Amino acid sequence: MSKHSGPCCGESPICNESTFLETLRKYIQFEKEHLSTSERSHDEQQFVIYSYAFDKVIEHVTAYKRILTAIKKEYEDLINHVKRSGTDAKLAQRKLKAVIAQPTSLMHCQRRAVELQERIAIIQKDIAERQAAGTAELQRIEENRKDKQPSAQQKTSDTDTCHPIGQIPGLTFEESVNPAALANYLEVLEKKRADLLDLRRNHYVPVQVKADLDCKVTAALHRRDELVMENDQLHLRLQQLQCVNDAITSWKREEDGPLLEYLSGKLKHIAEMKVSDAVDHSSAGYEDDDPSKINESELLVDSIERFIDLFENGEYEAAAFHAAKSPYGVLKNMATMEKFKAITVYDGEVPPLLIFFQAIMNSVQDEHQLPAEDLSVESVRCALQHNFVELVTHWVTQRRLAYSEALGDVICGHGDKKLRVTDTCLALAQIVYSACGIHRKAALTMCRRGLTFGAVEYIHQNKDFTDDDCMLVLRGCPSLALLQALTQEYKGRRPILSVCYACLTLLNSDLEDLALELLEEINSGRPGSLQKTITEDARCSAKDWYEIANLCFQKNHHQLSQEINGILQYAMCFSPSKDDKLMDHVFM
Repeated sequence: MSKHSGPCCGESPICNESTFLETLRKYIQFEKEHLSTSERSHDEQQFVIYSYAFDKVIEHVTAYKRILTAIKKEYEDLINHVKRSGTDAKLAQRKLKAVIAQPTSLMHCQRRAVELQERIAIIQKDIAERQAAGTAELQRIEENRKDKQPSAQQKTSDTDTCHPIGQIPGLTFEESVNPAALANYLEVLEKKRADLLDLRRNHYVPVQVKADLDCKVTAALHRRDELVMENDQLHLRLQQLQCVNDAITSWKREEDGPLLEYLSGKLKHIAEMKVSDAVDHSSAGYEDDDPSKINESELLVDSIERFIDLFENGEYEAAAFHAAKSPYGVLKNMATMEKFKAITVYDGEVPPLLIFFQAIMNSVQDEHQLPAEDLSVESVRCALQHNFVELVTHWVTQRRLAYSEALGDVICGHGDKKLRVTDTCLALAQIVYSACGIHRKAALTMCRRGLTFGAVEYIHQNKDFTDDDCMLVLRGCPSLALLQALTQEYKGRRPILSVCYACLTLLNSDLEDLALELLEEINSGRPGSLQKTITEDARCSAKDWYEIANLCFQKNHHQLSQEINGILQYAMCFSPSKDDKLMDHVFM
């Protein structure tokens, strides 16, 4: 409570008693008018006001300062004692409730123990019966097996025969002892074996073939380097011979002096020529034959084949970074993502799919390299599924994702499931929605974070907001403070919503209590507030307000309904004059 929010309490020592008391009375009245409406803090605030007024009286009346101070101290001690007594009483009531509830809890626990004992007895009985039945069945099977056992001589002749012991994988116990089922199962296994052998012959080659190919490629690269060096030497020799030929041709034309004297200067320059000079001058004629010039299609094929090799060898991290750096982003697509998504067995705590998304996000340098919208949504969904909220925060704030409404919905949905990160997810979703121009969802996320007046300011700044958008925000986060802010003037601007339109819409929905609370708040405010609201609401007609009055009557708010009807009837009886435009919209 501010000590300087009201009128002065009489600081001058020369003011008379009546002036001092009048000033003190005005101060108390002013402060009480601005008390908070909360019942919990109302008494505390009144105590602070009167305590401060008592201090001013003590300061003003110096002759009785000790007596008044003692009286004030006794009052404060009494109030503190009452507060402590109330707290102790509440604590004693809670303890009494706990003591009273102990016999009932004990009775429920004992009853539950009896029920569990009965269930345990039933389960034990069932287990014993099943064990007895199983033992009898095993004895019967053992007796049948003994009856069908061959003679000792037959056993000796069939020592090489292998009989399966136990249940065959893939078959039930009855099928394991059924010859027809075993024959069918043998055919299935033989077919699988034939398919595997065919796959081995047609789709795979031994590892030695890869090693031989690597050796051949290495030898071919060495041979290519040797041929390049030899080609450069030949280019140099050709250039030198061309220079000598040009010098001799020039000497024949000019006929100045002996040939050796003329060529001495030329030969010195020709001898100083290097391989780089020859290559620079002659590369134009051999550009098409340069083996270092790789075709783009061959580069893409090599990149894809390299990725497949890394992926099949289980080097998922290397494959992910290779796909992120692939030329023209040929491997940064949903098909590659599905390959990583299909991996269920891997080493380490981070799944290969998340490593793939991290590699893609790290490769983003500007807005032209952003992943596709569907890939961005899947990357965020994967990171949130493994509780990497900090990673999603980095991607969103550093603009590594393609923003979309679906992306914001995924982040919001995770915040609804994980209450610990709800505020963070709502803040990230607000960034995404604002960047995409989904203003209604951006304002809704702000309201859900408790930034009601920030959301109202955001709505005022965006002229594209409609009444339906505002009602959508209100339905998503129903709040009396938000409804009041939307139906009142804000910083000199006209209200966003009409009180009549908002209340009529809410009364016809499941948020009727919110509309009634707003109307009751207006009616219980300053005198004439409800009449001013009705008469100045130019967006609705008297018919709409009559409908609101009828709905209030149906909701058992009879006094509020009578107030609205009375205001409307009064407005109908007294038509406005020419200068007074009040209620013009009612008679239109």
